Amino acid sequence: MNVRFTRIATLHADRPGAMSALRLVALAAACAVACSSGGEASKKSAPQDPAQVLYAQGKYAEALPLLEKALAARRTGSLLYQIGYCKGVVEGTGGAAQKQLWSEARPLLEQEVAAPGQATLDRLYYLTVISSDDGQAEAMRKYGRQAVDTIEKGADQSHLSGEEWFRLARIHEFLEEPSEAEAAYRRSVSAFRAAPAANPTYQALALARVGELELDNRRYEAAADAFAEALKLVPSLNQVRPYRNGVALFGAGRFDAAIAAFGADRDPQTMTESQYAGDLARRTKEAGGLIPAEPDGVPIDQMPLESLDGRIKDATTALRSSREKNSYKPGDPLVPEIADRQRRFTSLMRERFLQTGELQDFCLQEGLADLVRR
Repeated sequence: MNVRFTRIATLHADRPGAMSALRLVALAAACAVACSSGGEASKKSAPQDPAQVLYAQGKYAEALPLLEKALAARRTGSLLYQIGYCKGVVEGTGGAAQKQLWSEARPLLEQEVAAPGQATLDRLYYLTVISSDDGQAEAMRKYGRQAVDTIEKGADQSHLSGEEWFRLARIHEFLEEPSEAEAAYRRSVSAFRAAPAANPTYQALALARVGELELDNRRYEAAADAFAEALKLVPSLNQVRPYRNGVALFGAGRFDAAIAAFGADRDPQTMTESQYAGDLARRTKEAGGLIPAEPDGVPIDQMPLESLDGRIKDATTALRSSREKNSYKPGDPLVPEIADRQRRFTSLMRERFLQTGELQDFCLQEGLADLVRR
């Protein structure tokens, strides 16, 4: 993956792959909705508490007054954390109210987790998030590690819910443990399938994260399926970016769906690439799909970038020659000779795009835009 594609993926995947501080902050902001649930209420008591039920369902405006009422009766760190998060979502105050409430929550949470038997996953997660938000890396690692050691490693894992696995995955990301985070995300998806959550956003975010992992490993079918399942649960989920979804669908050979996904991209950072990619998908479909290998038998999906560039130049020359020979004009139906050469050209270009995430610059540099854009 080249530098340009890495930049695009980092900005638009909502996923800390190499776990830089920038990626952690981006993911924490984008996925905060999935990083909060029943608080100190136990699994048995939470359904009996309307505030916690609404909070777990992601109904933050409705939960906020009930949480504030509960706080007036009993001041706890978990309630302060939850109210802070609700205010950040509902009031859109830029985080000022949230930061103040979280600063009040921290000492209470620290007292709570220090008490025998009170170091719950929720509380440890809240402290991990607050410490990260405050820039206190040592404290963040302390509480994150305690959560992993006491909950993930100390409990019967078969009893952990999808929400709990999701939270553990996020903690592993804070701890910069990508392999452990991936395993926890996958266990979260499995647990959700066995016992769906009251708030489908949790499950959708876990699926979106797994989709990103699959896409990074070029498992396009699996990535497209995970994104589709996430969007089926929560159609408005913005963690499934149209650009990344389009890449997965194009890689899976689902041209119509890829065209639709790229066409839905309104992000200034990726919109132009999506326009080029959508047109390339149309050209590929128009030519009759993909070819798996070059005429000499070399599989296209195993070619290094240097070989692709040379073969694309050859394919470009052949396609232009065929168009001239057959007096082709834009909009004309493709005769078999043009279709064959266009199929080779688009198959090679698609592979280059999947490897680099770059179409516009390459097309303009090599003078290929007229063969890609429609």
